[in-house]
Amino acid sequence: MSILDQESRFRDPQSKMVAKELIFTTKRTYDAMVQAFNGGSLSFWTQSPEDQQASLDVLGTNAREVFELHGKLGALLAEIDPEKIQEGLSVVGAFTYNEDGTVTLG
Repeated sequence: MSILDQESRFRDPQSKMVAKELIFTTKRTYDAMVQAFNGGSLSFWTQSPEDQQASLDVLGTNAREVFELHGKLGALLAEIDPEKIQEGLSVVGAFTYNEDGTVTLG
């Protein structure tokens, strides 16, 4: 069927189109957040201890803020569906926040 014959597709009331877009945008955003959390956790925590430290050295005094934001993202996602972030949570190791904004492993 030609696109020119699909008039019914364009007869959706505005509210229905807005609702569909909202559903699509919300799901896309949620899926991206889950992927970002799991990917970020795996990216950092599956490195060797030396490479983890090198990454922390690059982050410097921003490390605490990055780790805190990542943790808050995980907490939000865990409220929605903790199973979705188990992959990322399963690799997280021990760390300590320092007053100067750095993070210490262990």
